[in-house]
Amino acid sequence: MSMRTRLLGLLFGALLSFGVSCVDTEPGARVRREGPIAGITPDVDGPEEVEKALGKPASKANGWWQDEHRFDMEFRVWYYKGVGRVIFDRYTTKVYATEADRTQGGLPN
Repeated sequence: MSMRTRLLGLLFGALLSFGVSCVDTEPGARVRREGPIAGITPDVDGPEEVEKALGKPASKANGWWQDEHRFDMEFRVWYYKGVGRVIFDRYTTKVYATEADRTQGGLPN
């Protein structure tokens, strides 16, 4: 095997490895979502109602949230272990959305 063939094979292997490693690697892409959390009403409930329904969160985070795994600085997220996430609008302090997720570990993803 010539040196040129070896180098081309190595280059092709590196490109193939890089391409495969970039597939489906966004943070949170494999998080299971099970719909909204029952008992919490978006745009109506605030932190007090959420604590009455679910208790104290396992953790809280200020960050960005949008759709399935993106967060935006406009939101506060409360994480409930084995329950899911409650996303609050930072400006109105009302619930923006909820995401049921029994695999939630209680920490930010």
